[in-house]
Amino acid sequence: MIKTAKKETVSEMTFEEALKRLNDISRLMENPEITLKNAVELYEEANGLVEICKKNIEEAKISLEKTEL
Repeated sequence: MIKTAKKETVSEMTFEEALKRLNDISRLMENPEITLKNAVELYEEANGLVEICKKNIEEAKISLEKTEL
């Protein structure tokens, strides 16, 4: 059985942690023996992680734009 991160844990992840977990999920999804249920759970987790990464990048972008003013 493949473990997925809890929603509370995912929302507290840093950008670097989320990116590492995305890489881990990518490797897990490459396993030809993964069940459909596990694949779907990992896909849903990955979508949440992508949103966290996007949010962090947007916040960094805004911060940089403020320093340029």
